[in-house]
Amino acid sequence: MRVSVAGPAPAAVPTAAREPPTPGGGTVAAASGAAVPGSVQLALSVLHALLYAALFAFAYLQLWRLLLYRERRLSYQSLCLFLCLAWAALRTTLFSAAFSLSGSLPVLRPPSRLHFFPHWLLYCFPSCLQFSTLCLLNLYLAEPLMDSVPERVGEV
Repeated sequence: MRVSVAGPAPAAVPTAAREPPTPGGGTVAAASGAAVPGSVQLALSVLHALLYAALFAFAYLQLWRLLLYRERRLSYQSLCLFLCLAWAALRTTLFSAAFSLSGSLPVLRPPSRLHFFPHWLLYCFPSCLQFSTLCLLNLYLAEPLMDSVPERVGEV
């Protein structure tokens, strides 16, 4: 919410007065450059997109292997691989979209022209998938512990 106050405009403060001095005697440019150069940001975007695409391919091939060797279709392994496949697909889509957005990586500031559902799907839903994968992993690891616990306390 913006509040505007009528009155005279504030006096412009020179930029040299606002910039902290550096040890060499110069000043740091406040808004002239980003913290990370564009070429490094593009290289990191490419690296992330390739890593997520490799994870997607690995999970996809593992799911085909389960189907080919006639393993149980509904198991901890298949559910975990499916969640991993969906997560990697969404993250690959997000990081490859950085190329269409003039080479900048919009992770911290999503584009304002993105509608609600694509924004939720690309930025929020992967966190839900990670939480689901963690819960599934907890269930898988807790199953042997629950099998070893006696049903009645008096049997111990």
